[in-house]
This record gives sequence, C-alpha cells and structure tokens, in this order.
Amino acid sequence: MKKLMWSKLGLMSLAGSMFVSACTSVEEPALVQPASQTEVLTSPETLTDGNARKTAERNYFERFTNQLSSVDENGEFTTAIPAYFPGTGVGNSSHMGKAYTFLNQYASIGAAGLQTVGAPVTQFYAEELEAMGIFVDNDEVSSITTDGKGNSVWFKNINNVVTVINEDRSEFIAEVAIIGGTGKFEGATGEGTVVGNFNPKTGAGSSTIQGRIAF
Repeated sequence: MKKLMWSKLGLMSLAGSMFVSACTSVEEPALVQPASQTEVLTSPETLTDGNARKTAERNYFERFTNQLSSVDENGEFTTAIPAYFPGTGVGNSSHMGKAYTFLNQYASIGAAGLQTVGAPVTQFYAEELEAMGIFVDNDEVSSITTDGKGNSVWFKNINNVVTVINEDRSEFIAEVAIIGGTGKFEGATGEGTVVGNFNPKTGAGSSTIQGRIAF
C-alpha cells in the first residue's frame, strides 16, 4: 500500500512512554536455537496417509533488531495519538536462519492511558510482502517473520504490557499466537512470548520471541 517504510523509518517521537511491539524484534542476532529442540508429533493420523505431511510441535525462537515509526492512517509521520506504529527488523529465527520481520501496531488513549493493539501488517507492508511471495488474507496478522524466500510465520498480537524505565528506555512483554504462515509454515499454529525494549524517542529496539510452533 504505502511505500513509506523503507524511506520513513527515521527518528520518531513516541510521546512519552509509547509502546510499539507485537513481535517487535531485536538485537543483532547471535541466535539460533535455544536449548534442545524437542519435536512432538501432533497429527498421528497423518501416519496412515503417505501423501500427508506430518505435523510436529517444536521449540520456536527468534531475535531481531528493528526500527519503528509513528504514522497516521495515510503513512505520514505524526507525533499525535492515536497513531500507527509499523516497523521492520533483521535478525535470526529458528527453522529459518537469517530472517526479516514486518509488524504493525495501533496506539490510542483509553481509560487506563496509552494502549496498543495489533494492526494489520498489510496496511503498510503488503507490497513488500507480496514481492517475497507472501500474500496475507487475514487482518488479524499483525506481525510476520520471513526468510525472504517464501517461508513465513504469521503472528497475532494478544496482549501487551509496557514498563517505563526512563525517558530513553521502555521494556515490554507481549503474548502472541501463531495463526498461519507460508511455505513450510503453511497452516502453522502455536504461541509465544515477546520480551524486549525500545527507545521511545527514536523507535530503535530489540526483542526476542520464545515459544512453541506446530507445522
């Protein structure tokens, strides 16, 4: 839709303790898979079908560094709230190796103050994703991790909790659900926890996702 992302991911003023996560991703990757990767067959019925792909539940982990921006619904930079907070990142993901992340959040002021929820990742990144062979038909997908070769994992943001540390650092924890994917992750399911931090003044941040995935 809008082509702002690669050109407008510069400085951002998040008006105080602005949180923008959803799979916000993180620090230069030294990743790769934590601990032992236990695989559990979750679809025994596929054993009787020679043509069916066996589905296994596995550990999932990713680590990214990323950059967020503050824009209105037209993709124009803004410091006002409500606003959208799309972002991109580069890092590593288990089962992919080097990977890229695309995400989007919507921030507004509610009864408890600033609140954020996942927003459709395709609102600002449809063209970039389609160029990689990823066509998203689900508006609940607020974050995507991909290897850029047609394989991707789709995340739905469930809940965000942010703690302001100081004017240059806010820390967050978010729960996400895996609700699909493409390539070898088509039909993937699972859940994970995002832990990270970001600079409210610049939009620069880092985070990890750790959980389980079935594909």
